[in-house]
Amino acid sequence: MMKKYATVKYIDFSAYERIIAISDIHGDLEGFEGVLSKYEFSDQDALVIVGDILEKGDQSLPLLKRVKQLSEKGNVHMVLGNNDTAFSNLYSEYFSDEDICHYMNSGKKTVLAEMAKELKLPYGTADEIRRLKSAIKENYGEEYAFLNALPQIIDCEQATFVHAGIQPGKLEEQDWSYCLTAPAFASQPHRFGKPLVIGHWPATNYCDTIIDANVYYNEETNVYSIDGGNSMKSWRQINCLIFRKDGTIESGYYENLPKVRVVEAQKSNDNPVTLTFPNTLIEIREKREEESLCYVPHLHREMMIKNKRIYSYAQKHYCWDFTTYLLPVEAGEIVSYCGKGEEGILIKRNGIVGKYLGEYVLLDDRA
Repeated sequence: MMKKYATVKYIDFSAYERIIAISDIHGDLEGFEGVLSKYEFSDQDALVIVGDILEKGDQSLPLLKRVKQLSEKGNVHMVLGNNDTAFSNLYSEYFSDEDICHYMNSGKKTVLAEMAKELKLPYGTADEIRRLKSAIKENYGEEYAFLNALPQIIDCEQATFVHAGIQPGKLEEQDWSYCLTAPAFASQPHRFGKPLVIGHWPATNYCDTIIDANVYYNEETNVYSIDGGNSMKSWRQINCLIFRKDGTIESGYYENLPKVRVVEAQKSNDNPVTLTFPNTLIEIREKREEESLCYVPHLHREMMIKNKRIYSYAQKHYCWDFTTYLLPVEAGEIVSYCGKGEEGILIKRNGIVGKYLGEYVLLDDRA
């Protein structure tokens, strides 16, 4: 197979006051509008979406239509993300109708199912997928063309933007697939001359002790990883990176989580442990009734893990994301609610996630 090279789009952003970069919105139209509102995005700004507007959320189709509409104004640009290929994969020679049928019926949230629902067409068999493919191409041709025309790299004076990563060398010689799927790229050793902004890999994946969902910056390599885990993690948020005309760079985020008021003060604990994908591989040493003694290769140690937190995939065992960190709070403080845990609840403040073991009051009915 011949190597497929990435498409590079060079843009002059000098006319704009700010370049606002966001990524991995994953079918969250309300979150997308929320971040634009919070940071007062206007015609004086440029917006760069670093891929993955589709899949995992409930509003991929309306979000796609909204981004396409905004891009027509000339100050909204986007690079292709690996999840944004779900539409084109429908017509790819590498995916059979049976493959598409299996994917659409796997329980995953996908733009294809949203289209099928809007068209009132079933997709339970390969024959139904074939009919669906014809109807989708006929009814969503403009959206299909928009995604197919997206570059994999956007380069400007201030920064380079790519969904997952690039290798050292000329931008025009970058591998298409690598740009979309490079794993853990902010940990690679090469230093880039100007900021390289990526998504794809949630910033929390780089955490070993405390879950920090904010923009992750590797100062040694000049790489900004801005994926906040939106629509994927219980502490979901949309991160943004802002390049101002004076040369300064600042980060921020938008979230719309339920709020709780903590009743009791809580101090942080020593030596917290955090495991987030992809570091959740475990080896079960001794299985017990409610929890098992496990060896965690990433931590080079044994620990007890509740059985309900363990799952199997491809003949290996993993545990769901967890942390033992106690987030320090003052009595009466209002924080974001991420969900119930085995002990207490999971809360977040300023992008930092931890457990809270005391009494609390829910402040809205979404929790």
